[in-house]
Amino acid sequence: MYSLTLHHHPLSVCSMKVRLALEEKGLDWSSNVIDIVGEQEQLEPWYVKLNSNGVIPTLELHSSETEVVTNSASIIRFIASLSEGNALLPANNRDFKLMNKLIDLADDVDLQILSYARHPSMEKSEKILDARIDKSLSLAKQHPELRSNYLACADRSEKSKKFRVNTNHIKDIEQSAFKSLSFTEKQLNGNTFLLGDTYSLADVIWTVVLSRLDLLGYTDWINGNSFPLLTSYYQRAQNRKSFTLAQVQNEWWDK
Repeated sequence: MYSLTLHHHPLSVCSMKVRLALEEKGLDWSSNVIDIVGEQEQLEPWYVKLNSNGVIPTLELHSSETEVVTNSASIIRFIASLSEGNALLPANNRDFKLMNKLIDLADDVDLQILSYARHPSMEKSEKILDARIDKSLSLAKQHPELRSNYLACADRSEKSKKFRVNTNHIKDIEQSAFKSLSFTEKQLNGNTFLLGDTYSLADVIWTVVLSRLDLLGYTDWINGNSFPLLTSYYQRAQNRKSFTLAQVQNEWWDK
């Protein structure tokens, strides 16, 4: 027997991917909410020792020993590999390869930069990044054993500040996302879900990606003008019980 603990935040898009995978899998799990907006709790030393990148989500599997899994794409694959619960993996090798390609395409869409770039208040998003940088640099001095981790966290936030206002960088992200959406649209031709009639791990991650693009205001992509099959697919995904249970939310942070 084992138990699962997820360290996450309600409005974190990567956390949504993992929560949706857990709900679709039908597993029991414990929640530990990490405040990444106000308190920047993901930078606390205890958490950086758990997740060296100082980011969420992180999944812990407690059994005779504790196994820690980081990175949302790795976590959802780990969840799907567990023997208990509903099957989220295809039975044949061809579909398995296609599923992994769809997951990688979704994971490559830089939703974090797009979220910072398209936040309704640039001042609020900059305040969050500045607080993250300040806390990282402060903790780097206080905890020399974690200095390299904290400096990497600060550098990542500095790059986010830079890239979110770089129109060429944003355009490159959008063009790459459009290509991925075009590929995904083709997979829905004659299919209910991305691999056919059965909801899989590929559907988990793309459901959340579409939800965030919806929040970001990419209406031509989400509301049927560019990708009509994805539009109806997204509506079906929203009607699933797991969508509500996993709190796949179209909301902005408010601090």
